Amino acid sequence: MGHPVRLRVLATLRNECQPVHAIVDALGLPQPLVSHHLRLLKEQGLARADRRGGFVYY
Repeated sequence: MGHPVRLRVLATLRNECQPVHAIVDALGLPQPLVSHHLRLLKEQGLARADRRGGFVYY
């Protein structure tokens, strides 16, 4: 779980929930890569998803 991208995602989410597109923008990484790491974090119980309208917040 110590992959550099996952650590950056967790650091981005430290202070508040954000939609996926905001995480992508903050990290400057491709959306599929960010979504992959968010899924892994969610599977490990380190993040949770909340759908709000057309957006998923983590």
